[in-house]
Amino acid sequence: MIRSTEKRRPSEPEDAHRGWVAPTPADALEAAADRAMAAAERAVAAGTATDDQRAGVRRMDDARTHEQRRVAFRAEN
Repeated sequence: MIRSTEKRRPSEPEDAHRGWVAPTPADALEAAADRAMAAAERAVAAGTATDDQRAGVRRMDDARTHEQRRVAFRAEN
């Protein structure tokens, strides 16, 4: 988190500063989503991803925070 002595632009996310620690998953579903995200990103990098994995990784492209990436990955379009 930002110390009171640091300045942050209103548009700048909290995780833009050094020392910020991402929250851990709140439940088993979030933990499973995080594991699936990591597996999908590894599969895309290795060239072995399924169509669903590639689509999930593409949906995460514009997300800034981990939570936004998790929501985007789990979204079905």
